[in-house]
Amino acid sequence: MGGIVWNEWARLMCLSASFIIFVGGIMGAFQPLPAFDAMRKLPGLYAPPLPVLPVILTVLGIMVVVIEYPLVKADFFNSPSSYMPKVAFFIPVSVLALLEAQTVNGGAYLAIGTVAYLMAIRADFLKQQSALADWSRMP
Repeated sequence: MGGIVWNEWARLMCLSASFIIFVGGIMGAFQPLPAFDAMRKLPGLYAPPLPVLPVILTVLGIMVVVIEYPLVKADFFNSPSSYMPKVAFFIPVSVLALLEAQTVNGGAYLAIGTVAYLMAIRADFLKQQSALADWSRMP
């Protein structure tokens, strides 16, 4: 029985989260609904002409799709060296998505995908360590 391919699972989780964040951001632009009542009192965040946070979340949802599903199929985008910048970008996006009621599920899914990317980094690190341990043995 094989193990989980963490990076593929994380990629699919982040793609589905980006769709939910994008659609929730569009819905939040027309009917803003903060996840916490204290956020309604912040000046400018939910201003009547155009609420700022849902618009930002719409753009961030598109950016997550661009990062996870690039038009150029280079090996760099699916290598373990590209996982850490993704994790560094996805953590603040998931925190921002958790602040808007329409994008809470997308933020939770993105956080789960980020943890799965961390597991992929860990699996690659363990694979490199075992390869080094096998290479350093004396016959």
